[in-house]
Amino acid sequence: MPTPITNWKKEIAKFLCGGEAFHAVTHAYLLVSGTQLTVLGITTTPTLNTFSVITASLLAIALGIYAWRPSKH
Repeated sequence: MPTPITNWKKEIAKFLCGGEAFHAVTHAYLLVSGTQLTVLGITTTPTLNTFSVITASLLAIALGIYAWRPSKH
């Protein structure tokens, strides 16, 4: 029988950490390749991609630290 998940907040943080890491890698690829992408009328520029890589990376690191640090019992 599987064990129940005891801390939903940490499990959600793990999921979001992966999403933000993917987001950072995608913007890093767009930055390095020089590809411009337009989504909903917003076109990516090198400045936007740099800002997005830094922001998404910091958010992924913060979520990862929260999600995988030992719980205080």
